[in-house]
Amino acid sequence: MRKKLIVPTVLVLLTAGAGAGVGVAYWHFLPPGRALRGLAIDGQVQPEHESLGDWLERRRQALLSREAYLELPDGEGNVKTTFGELGIEVDVAATMKHVRELSEDGTLAARLYRVKEAQAGRLEIPLSWSVDRTRAQAKLEALAPQVKRDPVDARLDLVHHRRIDEIPGQKLDVDGTVELIQDAEREPDAVIPLWTRPIPARVTSEALANVDVSKVLGSFETDFSHKARARDKNIEQAAEYLNGTVIAPGQTISFNQVVGPRTMARGFVNAPVIVDDEIEPGVGGGTCQVASTLHAAAVYGGMDIVARRSHSRPSGYTPLGLDATVIYGEVDLKIKNPYDSPLIIHAFLPQKATLRIELLGREPPGKVEHTYAVIKTHDFYRRVWTKDWLSEGKSIKRQRGIKGYDVVSVVRIKHPDGTEEDKRYFSWYRPVPEVFWVAPGTSPSELPELPQGAEHVEVDGAKQPSPDSTAELSPETPDSGDVRGG
Repeated sequence: MRKKLIVPTVLVLLTAGAGAGVGVAYWHFLPPGRALRGLAIDGQVQPEHESLGDWLERRRQALLSREAYLELPDGEGNVKTTFGELGIEVDVAATMKHVRELSEDGTLAARLYRVKEAQAGRLEIPLSWSVDRTRAQAKLEALAPQVKRDPVDARLDLVHHRRIDEIPGQKLDVDGTVELIQDAEREPDAVIPLWTRPIPARVTSEALANVDVSKVLGSFETDFSHKARARDKNIEQAAEYLNGTVIAPGQTISFNQVVGPRTMARGFVNAPVIVDDEIEPGVGGGTCQVASTLHAAAVYGGMDIVARRSHSRPSGYTPLGLDATVIYGEVDLKIKNPYDSPLIIHAFLPQKATLRIELLGREPPGKVEHTYAVIKTHDFYRRVWTKDWLSEGKSIKRQRGIKGYDVVSVVRIKHPDGTEEDKRYFSWYRPVPEVFWVAPGTSPSELPELPQGAEHVEVDGAKQPSPDSTAELSPETPDSGDVRGG
């Protein structure tokens, strides 16, 4: 037992001989819950009155609000955030382990040296950090739509005979950016770049090199000479946005996405549109004629119609079943290229009041015929609105009534090999009310007799009882929905 005490005793004597002050400091350098006295942890020294764990936890909480910035690509600026939102926080357990290792690891001489350096204020260690990947991913997923850029397909300018190259898109690489967050600096106002991946365009300039624009898959013309002149500008503008668009093999295109929002800033003007079964002025009126012409050309080209809705009333520029209404952000026309080669949309005005759309790039699939049949009709009604600004006894016939129709279309393709293929689809045209504007106090009986096909009268939204009915008048709003279109 005495022999076993020799080594510690010698070590104590050696320590005392090497410097009694430092030796004593070593044995008392780490009271419970403390770092080396004077040790700076990320620039700060643990207070005397607080345990190491409590102090580090308090720092962890405070540093969650440290500001950082996510750098948007292409020099588009930075997004301000915090360490807490990015899942960056002080790892208290790892930091305490580092402190303990600093105190206990190494030779006696090395530990004595660190004690001396800490007491002199010359010893500092960094905080240990961790990243909550789930929290970081949630922040980045919310930011992803702001970073995403859709690719722009290559197209042909058929007017100026030039090819416009594709522009790749981009999307946020969430996992890659989390790795950058993991490795980023932990200083205040740290700037962390966002990692993005390219989105290739579906149609490239190379793919257009061998497209034969002399081949017409399908085409259709509509006339707008008898429509309001204000529509001319919108038809020309929508056709210009559509012209030269390429549809890759198997690709589905959206009319609304290609033509874009109908705003004055983009060249559209006020013109008549249909709102709740009545004609009203609206920006972009006439755009539906372009959509209808494209739809008819696609039908005659044997293409797949992915999404399409008929107008609320028959249009004068296409047969029943060939029209298509569009409302930006709500109702769209989508067509798909079912062929193994790209197609190019040629939308132009061969004459001042004629719109023609051709689908170029291949021969037609055969002889294509479109026929339709009305399978049911619906009576319309008279709608009367009281207008305070009309003089007494005055009335204006604002709109004539039109019956509604349920229509089935049949598209028959007679292929060169003699085989035939039929496609069927339906269209629903709502009854168009006859509309009168009348002065206050005007009785419905003072208006002309109901035309044939009109079933009842509504005055300011209230349905009127039929002449042979003794039922009380009860207000009833027609179920007309919100039907609009250009």
